[in-house]
Amino acid sequence: MFDTYLARSRALLSEQSEASKTKPIWGVESWRTFLPGIEAGYAPWLRTDGSLTLRIQQRCENFSVCNVDNRLASAVYDETALLGLPAQQKIYTREVFLHADGKPVVFAHSVVASQHLCGAWHALRNLGNRPLGALLFAHPLVRRSALHFDALKPNHPLYRRAAAALDTPPQKLWARRSLFILRNAPLLVTEVFLPDILVLKK
Repeated sequence: MFDTYLARSRALLSEQSEASKTKPIWGVESWRTFLPGIEAGYAPWLRTDGSLTLRIQQRCENFSVCNVDNRLASAVYDETALLGLPAQQKIYTREVFLHADGKPVVFAHSVVASQHLCGAWHALRNLGNRPLGALLFAHPLVRRSALHFDALKPNHPLYRRAAAALDTPPQKLWARRSLFILRNAPLLVTEVFLPDILVLKK
């Protein structure tokens, strides 16, 4: 089952040639395994394959998580397909801001099928203001798919939610996402990087 989900992720988000990697998915999304033109300051953050939470914690004095939303909601564009669910099915959504020294540096959007809240991902319901990364990278059975990247524009719903924490939002926000699979249950995590991430050491 893990291989099935991983194959689905790769089929939807990536192609084998460089030309196909730059082709938007369904003409709506443009998540790619390789994204040219990532601004130099953001590149080390987007491409790190370990725990983003830990990386931030190591580069600031005070780290905190601000939980802003936990509910059943409609998926964003292609999220249900990646989770193997019908297009109209509601999914459980958790959204938080990661703060470093009092400033929001990352907006994290996590989605999972509601039935998995009583199974593999039951711990997600009670995280509160604790970081999800501590759970994902501490569990020996959790596996992760390849990272995919995008530059979110103001018309993207995740851009709007992330930009709510900014006084002067930029024209685009760099983001990445990947699937985490535990006992055949996929969890999709999208991380949107905010400008104050550049203040931290790389």
